[in-house]
Amino acid sequence: MSLLASDLGGGLLFAQPRLVVEKPFGYQVGDVIEPDVFVFDKDMQKRPLLSLFDKQAKVVVLSLLGGSAKTTPQEDVHRGPLWCEDSFDDLSVQRALLSHFRGQPVQFIAIAVPPVLNSSPYGFPAGVFLQKVEEDPEFISNAKEFIEATEKQRTNGLLPFSDVFYDPKFRLGIKADSNHVTSAYGPAFPWQGKLKWHLDLRSYGLPALWLLGPGGTVLREPFFANDYDSNPPNFFTNSRT
Repeated sequence: MSLLASDLGGGLLFAQPRLVVEKPFGYQVGDVIEPDVFVFDKDMQKRPLLSLFDKQAKVVVLSLLGGSAKTTPQEDVHRGPLWCEDSFDDLSVQRALLSHFRGQPVQFIAIAVPPVLNSSPYGFPAGVFLQKVEEDPEFISNAKEFIEATEKQRTNGLLPFSDVFYDPKFRLGIKADSNHVTSAYGPAFPWQGKLKWHLDLRSYGLPALWLLGPGGTVLREPFFANDYDSNPPNFFTNSRT
C-alpha cells in the first residue's frame, strides 16, 4: 500500500516519517519584503525600502552594488572608482537595462554598500562601519564621506541611476546572528541578511539584482555574481565580492 493510500485510509498503525526540508534563510520567490526594512538617502535620513517604490511601477529592479572607494588599493591595478570591481564591471549591464526599459513601468532602485568587511584598503578606518554605532561621530563622518564619493559618481554619470540609496552597515546582506554583529554594531533586525541570496557564497554578494512586484513581492531568484576577468568570462563563479 502506498504512503498516499495509507494517509487517506488511516489504516496503518505506524506512519512513515516525512522528510522535513528547512527553508533557506533569506527571501525566496513569493516572499514579501517586510515593511520595516530600511535604507538611508543621501542626507543619511532613514527611508523604509517599500516607501521608495513608485506606485506606477509594475516591476521594481532592486540593484545592490558596492559604492565608491575613498582610495583604491595600490598593490594591484584597480578598475574604476568603486571599491567593488564586480559592481564596476556590471555597470554596463545595468546601463543597458535602464536604457531598454526607459518609458516602461519598470523602476530601478540602486542601493550602495561601503566596504564594511575590509574598509581600510579603500581609505576608511578599519571596522568603522561594523564596530561603531550609527550615532558615533566617526561612523557618521565616514558614512558621509562614502555617500559623497558615491554621489559624485552618480552626478558625473558613471552610476546611471537617477537616485542612489545607502546601506552603510550592510543590514540587507549581513544576518543579525552573524559574527560581525556585536554590541558595537548597534541594533540588529530579524530581516537582516535576507537580500543576500542563500546560494551566493561570496562575502558580500555584490552586485545583485532582485526583481520585485509593486508591493515588495519577490518575483524570481536574483541575478547575482559575475566574473569578467577569466577568458572567456565565467558567470556565477569566482567573483570576488
